[in-house]
Parts: sequence; C-alpha cells; structure tokens
Amino acid sequence: MASLTFLQPLSNLSSPTTLVSLKNPHHIPSFTSLNPSIIPKTSPFKSFTASFSLAESNSPKSLQPNLQPFLQELADSFDLPQDYFAQLPSDLRLDLNDAAFDLSNGRVIDECGQELGETLLNLSRAWEAADTSTSHALARQLPGLGESLTGNAKSAFGKRLVSAGRRFQSMGQYGQGELQKIAKVMITTGRVLSESSTSTVTDEQPKKESRMLKFGELQLELTSDKAIIGAIISVGFGILSWELAQGIQNIPESSLQYANENALMLAKSLRGALLAVCYSSAFLSALTSVGLVLLGRQLKSSMGSLTCTASDLAPLLLTTTTTTANATAIAEFLCSRFTTISAKFSDTTYAIDNTYLLFSAYLVFAMQLGFAMLCAGSVRAKNTMNIMLTNVLDAAAGALSYYLFGFAFAFGAPSNAFIGRHFFGLHNIPSPSGGDYSFFLYQWAFAIAAAGITSGSIAERTQFVAYLIYSSFLTGFVYPVVSHWFWSADGWASPTRHNNLLFGSGSIDFAGSGVVHMVGGIAGLWGAVIEGPRIGRFDRTGRSVALRGHSSSLVVLGTFLLWFGWYGFNPGSFLTILKSYGEGGTYYGQWSAIGRTAVTTTLAGCTAALTTLFSKRLLAGHWNVLDVCNGLLGGFAAITSGCSVVEPWAAIVCGFVAAWVLIGCNKLAEKLKYDDPLEAAQLHGGCGAWGLIFTGLFATEAYVNEVYAGKPGRPFGLLMGGGGKLLAAQIVQVLVVLGWVSATMGPLFYGLHKLKLLRISREDETQGMDMTRHGGFAYAYHDEDDPSFKPEFMMRRVGPTDDASPAITTP
Repeated sequence: MASLTFLQPLSNLSSPTTLVSLKNPHHIPSFTSLNPSIIPKTSPFKSFTASFSLAESNSPKSLQPNLQPFLQELADSFDLPQDYFAQLPSDLRLDLNDAAFDLSNGRVIDECGQELGETLLNLSRAWEAADTSTSHALARQLPGLGESLTGNAKSAFGKRLVSAGRRFQSMGQYGQGELQKIAKVMITTGRVLSESSTSTVTDEQPKKESRMLKFGELQLELTSDKAIIGAIISVGFGILSWELAQGIQNIPESSLQYANENALMLAKSLRGALLAVCYSSAFLSALTSVGLVLLGRQLKSSMGSLTCTASDLAPLLLTTTTTTANATAIAEFLCSRFTTISAKFSDTTYAIDNTYLLFSAYLVFAMQLGFAMLCAGSVRAKNTMNIMLTNVLDAAAGALSYYLFGFAFAFGAPSNAFIGRHFFGLHNIPSPSGGDYSFFLYQWAFAIAAAGITSGSIAERTQFVAYLIYSSFLTGFVYPVVSHWFWSADGWASPTRHNNLLFGSGSIDFAGSGVVHMVGGIAGLWGAVIEGPRIGRFDRTGRSVALRGHSSSLVVLGTFLLWFGWYGFNPGSFLTILKSYGEGGTYYGQWSAIGRTAVTTTLAGCTAALTTLFSKRLLAGHWNVLDVCNGLLGGFAAITSGCSVVEPWAAIVCGFVAAWVLIGCNKLAEKLKYDDPLEAAQLHGGCGAWGLIFTGLFATEAYVNEVYAGKPGRPFGLLMGGGGKLLAAQIVQVLVVLGWVSATMGPLFYGLHKLKLLRISREDETQGMDMTRHGGFAYAYHDEDDPSFKPEFMMRRVGPTDDASPAITTP
C-alpha cells in the first residue's frame, strides 16, 4: 500500500500548524467522492513516504519537499547482499557500467559541488568494479549532503539520478527485484531534486514537449504536430512512389518493338532499376511514417510521466481527503496509472529497437544473395550451378549448427573469457542476458557471411561433402569462439568487458573486420593452399594464366547487393537505435551515430573503388570492372572495424590504403602461385587486417566514449592523440585471429585432404561440376554446346534478327 505522510512545518515558521489549501487542477479528476471500498486493498506497487515543509510565505509556490527521506531511501536501496553486483550476468554488468557513466560523466564536480561530485565519482567507480559494499557505504553519505546543495547542484544531481535510474530500469527483473527498487527510488529522488530547485505554479499549462534535431549547423525543433504533418507527407510520397512503380510496370513491351535487341535489353534494365527505386522509396516512406507517428504520440503524451511526483500529489490529497485510507487509495490509483503509462513507453522503445535489429538482420541476410551472384559471375560457366548450391548450403547448414552450438559458444552468458556455456539450442531464450530471438537471427546472418567468404576461395575444385563439413564446423565452433572473445561482455579482449580490459581498452572490432572477414578469409586461405591451384591456373613454367569468370554482369549485380546489405552489416551492429547520448534538449543519440556509420562505410568503399580503378589503369593499361568491384568490397571490409568510431574524412584514408593492400596481396598471391578465384583471402583477410590497424590509428576519443560508454578515459587512436594502447590491442586481435583460425581450419582441411574428401577428380574439374555432379549446365545455352566452340579466347557478335533467338556469328 502506498502512503503519504505529511509532517508538521519546520520550527522556524511563525505558525505552529500549517494547512495547505489549493484548488484542484482542472486536468486532474476529483477524488472527493471516491469510495475506498471499490479500490483494491492490495497493490503491487511499493509505498513511498514524502515529507514536505512550507516556507514563511505559506504559498503554493514555496511548497518544497524535505530531501532527507528521499536520499535516505536511496541509500537504503543499495543495502544488497554481499557480492551482488559481482554476480550479475555480463549484460547487466554492462548496463551497470552505463549507469556509472551517466551518474558521473562530464563536469560532475563543477555541476554538483566538490563533495557531492567526488562522492558520485567514487560511487561510479564502485559500480564499475562491481564492489557492492563500497557502493552501499558511499550511498549512505548522500543524505548528509542533500541540505547543503544549491539549486543548480540539486537540478544537476537530479538529472544524473534519473538518467542512471533508467539504466537500472532497463536491466529488467533480476533476483528479488532489487534492481527495479533501486531504479524506482533513483528516478523518484532525481525528479524531486530537479523540481525542488525551481518554483512551480500548480495551475500553469505544461509546456509542449519537443525534440531538437541537428543536421550539422542546421537545427529543427520537432513537435508532435510537426511529426504528424511529416508522417502525412511521407505517406503521400509513399503512395506516389507506389503508383509510379505500378505505372512503370504496366508499360507494354510492344512499345519497344522497333528497337534492336541491345536497346530492348537496356530499356528492360532501366525499367528494373526504376522499379527498384520506386518500391524502395515506398517502403522507406512507410517506415518513416510509422516512426513519425510513434514519435508524435510520444511527444504528445510524454508530459504525463513528468507530473507523477509527490509535489503534485500533495495539494490534491490535502484538499480532497481527510482520512489516511482515502489518501492511500488515491495515491495507489494515481501511481498505478502512471506506472502503466511508463511501462507502455518502455515496451514501445523495445519494440522499435527490436524492429530495427530485425530489419538489419534481413539486410545482412540479403548479402547471401550478393555472395551467390558474385561467386557465380567469378567462376567459369561450367561450375555455376555448383557454386550457387554451395552458397545455399552455407546458409542452411550454418543455421542448424549456429542454432545448436554456435550462439551458445558466442553469447552464452554467464560464461568464461574463452567460450560461452549457455543457450544451447536457444534454451532459455528470450533472456535478459542472452537477448531475444532477433539477436540470434542477426548473429546467424553474420556467421554464414564468414562461411560464404570461405566458399569463394575454394571454388571450382572442392567436393560437396567438404563444403558441408567445413561450413558446419566454421559456423558452429570456429567463428563463435572468435565472436565471443571480441563481442561478448565476458570475452577476454572485448571492449565491453566490465574490468581487466586488454591494454585498458579492449580490441575495437565494431562490425567484424577481424571477427567476420579475417575469419572467413584465413579459413579460405588454408583451404586453397591445401587443395592447390585449379588445373590450368599456372603453366609448366609457373607463369600465371588468367581463368576469368564467365559473367561480369553477375559480379556487378552481386557487388551492388553486398553494398546494399552492408548498411545492415555496419550500422545495424549498434543493435538498438533509441539511445540518447546528450542531455538538456540536444537530443543527440545513437540514431546520429548510426547515420555517421553509414556515411563512413560509403566513403571507404567508394574511395577504394576509385583508387583501384585508376591504379589498375596505370598498372595494367585498361579499365577493369572486376577489379573495381573487388576494390569496393575491400574498402567495405576494411572500414567495418572502425566505422562507428572514426570521422568521415578518416574513412577516405581507410579506403585508399585498402585498395593498395588488395593490389599488393594479389601480386603476392600470384608470385606464390596461390589460386583464389574470388580473391577472398586477399580481400577479406588482408583488408580486414588493415581495418583493425586503421581503427587503432584513427579512432576518436568522443566517438569511442559514445559507442563504448561506461569507462571514461578509454584509450583511442594513436594518430588522434590517444596513445598506442588501442593499436596494441588491435595488433593482438590480428595475430590471435590468424593463429586461432589456422589452428582449427588448417587441420580440418588437411584431414579432409588425407581422407580424399576435399578435392574433386581431375576429370570432374576438367569437364565442370555442373555436368558431372549436378546433371547439366546452369544455362540453356552453353559455349560447349556450340560446334564452333574453341577453348581459346573467342568473341561473339550479336546481330539484329527477326528470330526469337539472336544469330551468333564469329568474326
């Protein structure tokens, strides 16, 4: 039962007893006729006691709460069992670190005063160290500091308590509900402190809530009305895009009947591109509309949660009831309503974050189609069906192995520093420490991306059973262990680890230059080395002979699909979107960092593509679209590590160097007679390693502290003035990933080789696996079906014809 106890006025008041009489605000219903018998006698909400004193003016303006009981209740809430914080799961320990950061970040001593500021700093350090007893001892000092605070100090202290309390609130139910009790007391005390620093007029209208959006120097204030107007405009634009797409789709092909075949193909391609743009615009408009509507509703009703304080309830209760029972009933009724509203907002936030994560997972999974197209275009036509089937196998086999073992090894908290130990077969998922099903789906998409990289290195000469074995082993064990080391809060080199960080920082591999790309590239390197080059790749003198892929069109299509999917790969690695970084109306948050990450990803890839284009022109004497596509992907693989913690200009540097890293690795591979049809080991392994080093050089202090909050003073990039500790951690990751994958995938491929399960026969390789293993070619027309086919280089000219199929002539 909730109770409100009103004390006698302070001794310095002129009157021995003071009664407050205020008019009932018009926006709050009257409770004078409320029958206590119809209100439940039990309530799940804990009670709170608020003490108030009046200044000499006896006016409603001067109603101020006595802070002592609130601060004492706050201190008592930290009276927890010994080692309570130390026994929290890893994800809750991370939230505890975030709460410590919110409590003490910035100019805490200047804002809160010397004594309180130092107490808050020490308290935050105790939380980071998971020291429960020290935390309680420091919290007990707070009641003695409350009365000496200035108005500004109270306001600053209150905001910090509310922000940290929300971190505790996000931890969910744990144990006997101790964390939720702390959250409730911190938020209540913080609001009382904030409101006690300013005068309040009870009958003034609440200010309309707004958000300030910042686009560089441009600032835009967003209110609920503007959000709804924006949603209407977005709906209109979406409808227009949809109708335009329908109109384009209904254009009859007969309108092009007088064009030649080349013009008809160009027109169809343009129509397909316009359809993709229009449908994408309609889809994005729908998402924008939903987001603006939700934001508008939140802005319109957010003031409701700000008025549920003891200072608002006191005048109402004093004027509407004279009995303790009625006062208790009213307090319970109001608190239950406001708690329900707050819970709904929390559910909405979780739903939006979960939707964002699912959408990112879909984008990353779409990269499998990009891998399939890229692989198909990069191999010879006689092996197209085989390489497409292996890409399907990577996803299918990877799903089962990651479901049974991989996810548990990667994120099965609580765990040790080497490997996870829980959630096998997704047992006990959803879980506060293991996330929801959407998190599993997102991580599975990453796991099969690593397996897809490996399949490109060993294309055109590998048995089908070998694909099945290596794909299951890589996604079920090798990759999960690496992701646990660098992405789990328990991993020995993770930057989100609560203590004992590697070189004080951990290794920053935000979206997987090392975890995904190096793992897949090095695994492919060992497979290709043990198998040996394809027949005909090098002549008897050791001179390189180009075995070109059969379709540049498929390579370009696959590249663009991978480019599109990378916007889920890198920005999606934030996992959530509704997280604020700033305070006091700046509204700068994770959504801004997500946009910056997309920009750095774009700039790195585009710079690498242009650098490769002109570099290969100088080196080879011609413009090569295949080299440009690989250069673009190399830039993406490199920026994946530091995309969230570097400036956009630094991403250009990353892409420029990545292009030359790829060119150099290809030259080295040719000299060593290494055969990789898709240049996967060079592209993903070499550029991925450069991406890790790049992060250690160019990570900025501000962005590192935003993305990896909870540990002030964390090392950052060497060239940005942060010292060499982060660079040292990055180098350790490069060496460790290289060693781990070599120690696991190397013996696996060697064992398959010895068992004669790795490479196909010479006859199968010469004829092509599509014919010998899969029952036919991937295309209705195939070069080998042409009686005039010659194995050497041959050009074909397609001339205009009235027949359904174009005539083929040779010059």
